[in-house]
Amino acid sequence: MNPQMKVFFDALSDGVAIVDKEGIVQYMNAPGIAVFSAKIGEAFPDPRIVKGVRDLAAGFGKPPMRVPLPTQLGSPAGFIAQLMPLPIANQYAIVTQIQTEKQFYEMTLKNFYEFIRIDLTRPIHQFSQQLDFFANEETSPEMQGLVTNGKAISERLQRIEMLAELFGTSPLVDQERLLFETMINEALNAENKHLVARGLEVYLEGLDAELPPVYGSSIWLTRALRELINNAASHAVPKSRLEIALRCTGTHVILSLRNHGQFTSKHLMQKKMFVPFNQVEDYIQDKKLSTPKAPGTPKKGPGLGLPICQQILHLHGGRMTVTEGEGEEIVEFNLELATGAPVQDTQVLDAQQAQRYAHDMVALMQRMHSARAAQAVQAAEKK
Repeated sequence: MNPQMKVFFDALSDGVAIVDKEGIVQYMNAPGIAVFSAKIGEAFPDPRIVKGVRDLAAGFGKPPMRVPLPTQLGSPAGFIAQLMPLPIANQYAIVTQIQTEKQFYEMTLKNFYEFIRIDLTRPIHQFSQQLDFFANEETSPEMQGLVTNGKAISERLQRIEMLAELFGTSPLVDQERLLFETMINEALNAENKHLVARGLEVYLEGLDAELPPVYGSSIWLTRALRELINNAASHAVPKSRLEIALRCTGTHVILSLRNHGQFTSKHLMQKKMFVPFNQVEDYIQDKKLSTPKAPGTPKKGPGLGLPICQQILHLHGGRMTVTEGEGEEIVEFNLELATGAPVQDTQVLDAQQAQRYAHDMVALMQRMHSARAAQAVQAAEKK
């Protein structure tokens, strides 16, 4: 080997081995000796590497070719071997790339989500339906207690299943033409029991305005609204109120939700609110405490509602932000969605859908024109 190349490879922290087109080892640097367990002058011990080198030599495959290496037992970190030809005839480099713990756990989480989606989704929904059946029947107190506990388990399982579908796969997002008024009313009706239990009044502003439609999945977007309302209600001061305001800003509809929260804004902002299970540490600590809580104190959750809401909005091209309101105990959630056109390409439109879409686009252009005109007037007035 060229002495300068040897000096270069010896200086690398990654394991490097040089083999010929038959997979016979010609050289290894110090990290390579530790990782590969190979011997110079002998065939590379991993048959997948040898096959990969021979495939590259025969013109099959595209360099760099990636081959996972066996992970040491009990270690969350592994190695990926990258095979590539060298600018020397019939010489090939095998370079290790460390698979970090972060990558390992990301893969583990992805596999966990896939397991839930494939093996547990159907049983979770069947379990929920069976509980609903028994809840409507006259049963013994023991059975009623079993149903109550089952519903608590079922609710948590459904949210985990929802999390798996949102974060572990690319769920099908429909391109329905949706009105905010309908979705908000459905979400409020679904969360009514929770709102009543905490004695909350709901104030709506802008719902009667002529808001433009949005496009997406009514099931998912209504779920996002439910998670947002549920979260705000859970952290609101009992017998206070939730304020929901809707407004249009040219190309977007913005829903603002305010509550009088039992936590400070500073504490909320320090949390990674949109990361699933962001409250687990506090949730576990809260469960361990044996001291009785003050009446109306909200039950802490593991931190799933806001991440689910944020991910649904992300899939629809929207976003959610949280800002401090007027006063230390007021927190404002802002949900923003684009109007006037589907987020994704729609391949098939019937005549009525096409007409509605064209009408929405015209209305969108008019709102954009009006917004620019208003900005121009304001700029002129300032001068």
